[in-house]
Amino acid sequence: MHLFADENVKGRLVKWLRAQGHEVTVAPKGVKNSHLWQLAKASRRVLLTHDTDFLNTALYPPAVASGVIVLRVLPPTLANQQEALRQFFAELPEAALSGTLAELAREGFELRTT
Repeated sequence: MHLFADENVKGRLVKWLRAQGHEVTVAPKGVKNSHLWQLAKASRRVLLTHDTDFLNTALYPPAVASGVIVLRVLPPTLANQQEALRQFFAELPEAALSGTLAELAREGFELRTT
């Protein structure tokens, strides 16, 4: 999967994702959400973030993006996040993410298109 990781995604998780074969670009530090959104869209990568602001589909409409994954895994341990992402990627190919917002929790995920 081609991911664009927000700066709030820990380096250990990014390293793990890369080891799993995902192509991950990390956003520069200090980038505002609106600019992060534009960068992810321009690079045609799925935005990966912990920032719940991206759940606001009026501000960040998933229909115009390659996809958005908001990690809401609690407790947010590396192992819990890895397992949630492992299950998510096993069930949903990258092409199916285009134009969708995925909210990941430890128990599973919810997909939205608007």
